[in-house]
Amino acid sequence: MGKDQYKYGRTKEQKVAQYLRNKGASVKLSKGSKGAADLHVKFSTGSKWEVQVKSSRSSEVAMPSPKDLSRIKQSATKKRATPVIAQVTPKEVIFKSARSGRTLKATRTKRK
Repeated sequence: MGKDQYKYGRTKEQKVAQYLRNKGASVKLSKGSKGAADLHVKFSTGSKWEVQVKSSRSSEVAMPSPKDLSRIKQSATKKRATPVIAQVTPKEVIFKSARSGRTLKATRTKRK
């Protein structure tokens, strides 16, 4: 992966982090790109997400490799968090469960 590609990805990670902060979450970006999760997120409800950010300059975003999916699930399990894939396109950010594939919402409200 080239330097420009890394920089592009890091910029998207920061964009997702800011989006989640605007939703009331506490977000930490991981150092470098070696860890399973790019973002460590904690909501005021107490729920936690371990997020792998995938971005594309087009409307099609690649899913993580089976190895990366396994790593994010294991990391999230250890931290009692939900493993999440954030798909970033020029138009939107979509959060999906790495386990079920269902779309998740980043929200301020508590579950009932």
